[in-house]
Order: sequence, then structure tokens, then C-alpha cells
Amino acid sequence: MIKTKGWYIRQNPILSSLPEREMEVLEQVSDTHELRRRASIWAPGAPANLIYFVRTGIVKIYKVSDEGRELTLHFLTKDQLFGELSIVSSTPHDTAAEAYEDTQLLTIPKDEFMRVMMRNAGLAVEMMRLVGDRRRQLENRVESLLFRSAHARLAALFLELSGPFGVRDSRGVIINLKLTHKEIASLIGATRETVSFAILDMRRDGLILTEGKRVIVLDEAGLKRLKES
Repeated sequence: MIKTKGWYIRQNPILSSLPEREMEVLEQVSDTHELRRRASIWAPGAPANLIYFVRTGIVKIYKVSDEGRELTLHFLTKDQLFGELSIVSSTPHDTAAEAYEDTQLLTIPKDEFMRVMMRNAGLAVEMMRLVGDRRRQLENRVESLLFRSAHARLAALFLELSGPFGVRDSRGVIINLKLTHKEIASLIGATRETVSFAILDMRRDGLILTEGKRVIVLDEAGLKRLKES
């Protein structure tokens, strides 16, 4: 089956209930973009004038401090929408976004998306819910950075990634996202060395396995206990 732009738009759960005529409007104004691994999607200060959908691949959204330290905020994968803050704010991006691997995106101009949203109250509610959910996720991340140990933060991260990137097999949940220890450190606000020691401890305790850059969650209940410790 040939997968059109409209087909990919319909896969997003936020948009799946839109009337067919509105789907056709979004398909007509959308564009497809092919990005190689590590290609920039936007940089800090760039206009926030597009809504993005991941067709294939993985997108990373992050911030870089004045000292050059990177903090990863989100990883996004197939059928997920991002750039949603442009709906509630006209300010430029204060984050950076890049293709974490070879990625295909759909983009819709913000103004066109907002016209559809204003005609469909349900879509407006879902977009506000998305903004709230992602803000809550970041607030939980900040709380974790301030008050939890590196081991607890790492357990929380593996549980979080098990949702969008998790694939179950006979051993447990494979997190289908290749991350170096340095990249994991940028997600939980720790050093690479601390992450390496924490992963060794989790492997020893039977909570996880590692295969190259992939993590396999063996004991979700154990990770939840560690997260709350």
C-alpha cells in the first residue's frame, strides 16, 4: 500500500478523529522532509512557525547551557507530533531539535494548523492536553534532578522510554533506542561515569540487560521501586 501524507497524518492519535475534509486540508498544506542523521531541524532563535509529525526515524529535542552542557528534553518517534508550543506562544524556539537518526518528517504551517484547530474544538482540547503533558513530564524531570539519586533518575528514564520505544520479547521490554552513556547522562543530569556505574549496578541486580547501546528492561517492578527510593 502506498502511504500518502494523509495516511501518516491520520496515524497521529490527536488527529485521528478529525473530519475527512479537515484531514484533506492538512494533507494539502503539508510538506515532506528527508533528514540525514544529526541534521538540524531547528536551532535556538529560529521562528516557531511549523507543526511537525515524525513519519519515520527519531527526533531529539534538547537545550545547551552557556557552558556548552547539553540536556536532552525529549526523544520523539513515529507518528508523534512536536513543535506544539508554537500554538500557545509566538516566541522563537529556545531549544534545538535534530534528527537523531535518518528521519522523515511532515510539516504543517502553524497558521494553517490553527485554522483547522479553531474549527474543531476537540483538536484544540487535545493540543492543550499535549502541551500540559509535556510540561508535566519536564517538571517531573526537574524534580527528579533535584531530589533523586542518579540510580533513581536512571530507573525513571528507562521506565519512561519503555513506553514509546519499548518492544516486548520473552526477556522483557527492549528499549529500541540506541543511547551512549554520555547521551543517557544528558537525559538525567549526571556524568557519564556515574551512568556507567549505575548501569553496572542495575545489571548486577537483575533489573536490566544491555545489548550494545540498547537496554532491555527485565524487572519493571524493581525499576519502579528504585525510581521511588
